[in-house]
Amino acid sequence: MTSVIDTSALLRLYIPDGPVPDGLEKAMREAERENEAICAPELLFAEAGQVLHKKRNQHIISTQEMTDLWHEIASLPIRLFSNKPLIPRAMDIASQHHLTVYDALFLALCETHTARFFTADKKLMEAARQMSL
Repeated sequence: MTSVIDTSALLRLYIPDGPVPDGLEKAMREAERENEAICAPELLFAEAGQVLHKKRNQHIISTQEMTDLWHEIASLPIRLFSNKPLIPRAMDIASQHHLTVYDALFLALCETHTARFFTADKKLMEAARQMSL
């Protein structure tokens, strides 16, 4: 099975500010065993780095925790896809569902790979449902 993970879902695995999306932990274990593919646009790691940086600046995590979390996230078995070919479709999705193009990149990738989608973002999940993803 192929899944697409967005930044909100990924970070829920490490910073408990809400529930982890159903099935995500199992999917990650399967990806580690190479029984499942977890994918994301290359934007994922830039967004994750920004959130970790923000959490450090808010004194929610320490500099050492930020660094340790980054190394752990960067080592995950996530297959990254270039943003560039996804952008035309992401712009359409963003317009149709009142999303940012950044968020719509995840849905465009999901649509391209007929993949299951993991997010902790309610607005993004609603758009995925409307798109039958």
